[in-house]
Amino acid sequence: MHKLIMRFLTVVEGKYFTLTVDDIKADETGVPTITELEVNALMDLVISNNIFLSSNGDLTGKKDAKIVSTDTSTVAVA
Repeated sequence: MHKLIMRFLTVVEGKYFTLTVDDIKADETGVPTITELEVNALMDLVISNNIFLSSNGDLTGKKDAKIVSTDTSTVAVA
Protein backbone atom coordinates (compact mmCIF):
# COMPACT_ATOMS: atom_id res chain seq x y z
CA MET A 1 0.00 0.00 0.00
CA HIS A 2 1.15 3.53 -0.75
CA LYS A 3 0.04 6.76 0.82
CA LEU A 4 0.76 10.39 0.19
CA ILE A 5 1.57 12.51 3.24
CA MET A 6 1.46 16.28 2.74
CA ARG A 7 2.44 18.85 5.36
CA PHE A 8 1.28 22.42 5.17
CA LEU A 9 2.47 25.58 6.90
CA THR A 10 -0.11 27.37 9.06
CA VAL A 11 -0.48 30.89 10.41
CA VAL A 12 1.10 29.70 13.68
CA GLU A 13 4.88 29.71 13.31
CA GLY A 14 6.36 26.21 13.64
CA LYS A 15 2.98 24.43 13.50
CA TYR A 16 1.94 22.28 10.57
CA PHE A 17 -1.19 20.62 9.24
CA THR A 18 -0.80 17.08 7.88
CA LEU A 19 -3.07 15.57 5.24
CA THR A 20 -2.72 11.88 4.35
CA VAL A 21 -4.23 10.24 1.26
CA ASP A 22 -4.28 6.43 1.42
CA ASP A 23 -4.10 4.08 -1.59
CA ILE A 24 -2.66 6.49 -4.14
CA LYS A 25 -2.53 5.36 -7.75
CA ALA A 26 0.10 2.83 -8.77
CA ASP A 27 1.04 0.95 -11.92
CA GLU A 28 0.51 -2.78 -12.47
CA THR A 29 3.77 -3.56 -10.64
CA GLY A 30 2.72 -1.53 -7.59
CA VAL A 31 4.99 1.48 -8.15
CA PRO A 32 3.26 4.78 -7.29
CA THR A 33 2.57 6.83 -10.42
CA ILE A 34 1.61 10.18 -8.91
CA THR A 35 3.93 12.94 -10.12
CA GLU A 36 5.53 15.89 -8.35
CA LEU A 37 3.44 18.14 -10.57
CA GLU A 38 0.22 16.44 -9.41
CA VAL A 39 1.24 16.63 -5.74
CA ASN A 40 2.09 20.32 -6.04
CA ALA A 41 -1.19 21.03 -7.85
CA LEU A 42 -3.16 19.21 -5.15
CA MET A 43 -1.39 21.10 -2.36
CA ASP A 44 -1.94 24.43 -4.15
CA LEU A 45 -5.64 23.57 -4.53
CA VAL A 46 -6.00 22.74 -0.82
CA ILE A 47 -4.32 26.03 0.16
CA SER A 48 -6.15 28.26 -2.31
CA ASN A 49 -9.61 26.87 -1.48
CA ASN A 50 -9.00 26.91 2.29
CA ILE A 51 -11.13 23.77 2.65
CA PHE A 52 -9.71 22.35 5.91
CA LEU A 53 -10.18 23.65 9.42
CA SER A 54 -6.92 23.57 11.36
CA SER A 55 -6.49 24.21 15.07
CA ASN A 56 -3.46 26.30 14.06
CA GLY A 57 -5.36 28.56 11.67
CA ASP A 58 -5.40 28.79 7.89
CA LEU A 59 -2.95 26.88 5.72
CA THR A 60 -0.45 29.34 4.29
CA GLY A 61 2.02 27.28 2.29
CA LYS A 62 3.62 23.93 1.53
CA LYS A 63 6.10 22.39 3.99
CA ASP A 64 6.81 19.01 2.32
CA ALA A 65 5.28 15.86 0.87
CA LYS A 66 6.23 12.18 1.01
CA ILE A 67 5.08 8.95 -0.55
CA VAL A 68 5.17 6.17 2.05
CA SER A 69 5.10 2.53 0.96
CA THR A 70 4.11 -0.26 3.34
CA ASP A 71 4.52 -3.98 2.84
CA THR A 72 2.56 -6.44 4.92
CA SER A 73 3.50 -10.05 5.55
CA THR A 74 1.29 -12.53 7.34
CA VAL A 75 2.95 -14.44 10.14
CA ALA A 76 1.64 -17.90 11.01
CA VAL A 77 0.79 -18.29 14.67
CA ALA A 78 -0.01 -21.47 16.54
